Amino acid sequence: MGLPDFWDDPEKAQKTMQELTKLKDKVEQINRLERKLEDIEVLYQLGREEGEEVVASEITEELEELNNLLEKMELETLLNGKYDRNNAILTLHPGAGGTESQDWTEMLYRMYTRWAESKGYRVEVLDYLPGDEAGIKSVTISIEGENAYGYLKAE
Repeated sequence: MGLPDFWDDPEKAQKTMQELTKLKDKVEQINRLERKLEDIEVLYQLGREEGEEVVASEITEELEELNNLLEKMELETLLNGKYDRNNAILTLHPGAGGTESQDWTEMLYRMYTRWAESKGYRVEVLDYLPGDEAGIKSVTISIEGENAYGYLKAE
């Protein structure tokens, strides 16, 4: 970034900056885990000295938080395929079954969009064809966010 010709190729510079941001986020995740572990150790020492049961419940809560952070980090580590970090395009078709299968397609559409929004991903409807009576005949959505494809590639 400090090189005089770094910004001469804006596209390459932008990709480098995005990679830098992702790496900084990973380092921050590790730092957050270390701070959480240090907090738990301090609570444990305090609990041993004081002998209070209140500290035990607080330690349990902190351990659960630490475990959740570790599980999230482990899953992100497993998403290391060539395309896993990319956005995803998801298309749903009801197939045979009439109105019932179109209703099921609508339920799946709602499920995927809510899941994506809960992950902080941006969802955009690219194509939507409603059913004659109810449900959806077909829908195509774009899900944009880090690791969207990695999470959805098996769907």
